[in-house]
This record gives sequence, C-alpha cells and structure tokens, in this order.
Amino acid sequence: MSNAGLFFEEFKTALLTSVNTSMPCEVLAYNESTRTAKIQPLFKVKDKGYDPISLPPIESVPVLKQKYKVNGGPVQEYVPVLDRGDTVLVVFCQRAIDDAQNGQNVFPGISRMFSIQDAVIVGVF
Repeated sequence: MSNAGLFFEEFKTALLTSVNTSMPCEVLAYNESTRTAKIQPLFKVKDKGYDPISLPPIESVPVLKQKYKVNGGPVQEYVPVLDRGDTVLVVFCQRAIDDAQNGQNVFPGISRMFSIQDAVIVGVF
C-alpha cells in the first residue's frame, strides 16, 4: 500500500473510532426519582503506540421509560429499575440533547456530535 493509501486508511480508522454510536456500560449509581444514572463505559480506547485506557464514568445519563398498553387496558408508563452493577446498552445521540429532552423542536447550537456526554440508557442486557 502506498504512503498516501496508508495515511487515508489510518485516517479513516481514527475518524470512525471517534464516532460513538452505542456500547455496553456498567451502572455505578441510579437515581430513580430523576431517572438518571452514573455509568462506566465497558469499552476501552487506544491510541496508536499506547496501551488501552478506560473511558471516564459518565454522570447524569437519562434512562428511558417505557409506555405499554397491557391486555387492551389503558396505557401505562413503566419506570426502569436499575441496580449497581447492571450492564446496560447506551446509545449516543447524533447531536447535543441538552435542549431537546423536553420534546421541543430545537436547533442544537452546540457543535457536539456523537459525544459520550449525550448518552441515553435504552435497556438492560
């Protein structure tokens, strides 16, 4: 492979590994009243020439609730119960979710994209 080809291959790999989509995380703490958790990502990151390192814990991660209609009855809202040590699936939103969590249509003026700070817990493994 040429030097240019090698450069672009390494650049592509670096770019793709910097985009967070989803990953398993461990629950370190859960506040049921605010439906937020402190989590520890379970994937390590590695820069070329260095040892893998753990990502830092992520604070105040929203936990999705669920709405179900059971046996034709009224719609019921279910709040998740998470325990310390649970392994959860976390997704990372495409843009900053700070202003959109209240359900309004907003322009995410913050330039943050696919950040671990925009994590949302979607379920337990």
